[in-house]
Amino acid sequence: MSYKIVNLKDIYNIFGENKTKEILKDYKCKLNLDVEYFLKEKAIEFSKQDISRTFLVLSEYKGRNVIVGYFAITNKATTIKNLL
Repeated sequence: MSYKIVNLKDIYNIFGENKTKEILKDYKCKLNLDVEYFLKEKAIEFSKQDISRTFLVLSEYKGRNVIVGYFAITNKATTIKNLL
């Protein structure tokens, strides 16, 4: 099985926001609804605002590309306080 990794921003720039949302609507993650929510409701806006970059992992199924997962990368500093 082969996979393709595609930047969500590239899809948005080629197809526009409405078609991109249509592409994302089929993605399901029953184990973690927050994962599904982020992709469908936040990922496009975060990419437009340069908050994060989301990459879709695609695989071919029955002759068409389907989203089998995704990952997002952000460049944000995190501070961890010493609790001791």
